[in-house]
Amino acid sequence: MKLTFLGLGSAYNPAMDNTAAYFVLGNELYLLDCGETVFGRIWDSKAFKDCSRLTVALSHLHCDHAGSLASLVSYCAIFLNKPVRIIHPLETVTILLDLMGIKRTKYSWLPDLGSDRNEGVSFKAIETEHIDTMQSFGYIISDSEKTIYYSGDAKTIPPMVIDRFLKGEVDEIYQDSTLEVKGNSNHCSFEWLEKTFAGDLRSRIYCMHLDSDYREKIRAAGFNVPDMC
Repeated sequence: MKLTFLGLGSAYNPAMDNTAAYFVLGNELYLLDCGETVFGRIWDSKAFKDCSRLTVALSHLHCDHAGSLASLVSYCAIFLNKPVRIIHPLETVTILLDLMGIKRTKYSWLPDLGSDRNEGVSFKAIETEHIDTMQSFGYIISDSEKTIYYSGDAKTIPPMVIDRFLKGEVDEIYQDSTLEVKGNSNHCSFEWLEKTFAGDLRSRIYCMHLDSDYREKIRAAGFNVPDMC
């Protein structure tokens, strides 16, 4: 599993586009989040054009994570006749698409994606603490090669994920992080990451959803940053 990032920015950092990533297994493309800039970044890519089916896993329904989902689904249905599956633990995603005029026949909704489907990958949703008015989820994603944790938006990393990471059961963590913490931030502070992880562990933690371009500071501290395509 190799993630390709379409953007690394937070909602209020449009210079780096909305944070989202994808990976390809066989003829399947798996997209992690679908914010406002994502459809424009992916629609002309070879990976998107060549895939036989698209699966979109949504962490939550803020615009910078789900803002172009309706455009992506309708484009696949109308122009490509390409099946789309949407992974999200809550049926609220179908209500959102209802309000945007997307018929439920245009996609399949899955509350999860287990290894029992024999497609070589599984998504396990982990509820995270983000904001009081909306549930948010990270995903533990496993294929035959590795297991990763993709945070979506979260104030911290869930203890269960940290425990599995320290035991070597989670190979990499992709965590939203913020440099500017004003009051009670809804995102994980970079300072918290520095206090929580030391030494070689940092090289397996990738910071994303950046509120400013502080990639040099991240790398200087021993953490990693995904490359943007």
